[in-house]
Amino acid sequence: MKRSVSSCPLCRSEKISEYSSDKFRTYQLCHACQLIFVPRSQLISQVEEKKRYDTHNNSEADSRYRDYLAQIVDLVVTEVKIGSRGLDFGCGSSTLMAEIFKERGFSVDSYDLFYHPQEFIWDQTYDFIILSEVIEHLREPLATMQALKSRLNPGGSFFIKTALSPDSKESFDKWFYKRDSTHIQFFQLPSLESLMEQMQMSSLKILAKDLFHLHH
Repeated sequence: MKRSVSSCPLCRSEKISEYSSDKFRTYQLCHACQLIFVPRSQLISQVEEKKRYDTHNNSEADSRYRDYLAQIVDLVVTEVKIGSRGLDFGCGSSTLMAEIFKERGFSVDSYDLFYHPQEFIWDQTYDFIILSEVIEHLREPLATMQALKSRLNPGGSFFIKTALSPDSKESFDKWFYKRDSTHIQFFQLPSLESLMEQMQMSSLKILAKDLFHLHH
């Protein structure tokens, strides 16, 4: 079913209302799944989006960046079997996370729409797929996640790293995370639970305040 222009990009509900606004854009709230999202008519172009990503300074030689990724990897590997095959979806310009996984004994492919558009991933299957600071960028989050699920082996897992929206509108209005023009939806726990249900995953586990494990 095609999503209505005035419906939630995650659960397709039309029970939405304006939640907040600033001088750049407005933010709508889905009353069904609690997703807060930017109307798709207000998104920047993909050309502008790429320019924004080009300013990121994620150097593989930066020990702090490696440590940051290693902390994520260390949480993920406690949930999957050694030797499992994974996919780092939306890796950005660097494939460092895949390299760290490989150091831990895992085979991991990297994909990024702008920097590593490796189309072969759609012909492969994976035991786990990680989206680290990716899902808040997806223009069609449900469709993308469903496509990825088709590449997931039975019993496989998703690992989603994203900052949850603050509880209050006042805090949301001041939240630095929404100021990034490439961040176009903001999850709350009910949003992730809705995603789990729609994708027919069996469980949702919180590994950290911003890292979530969806198990098939």
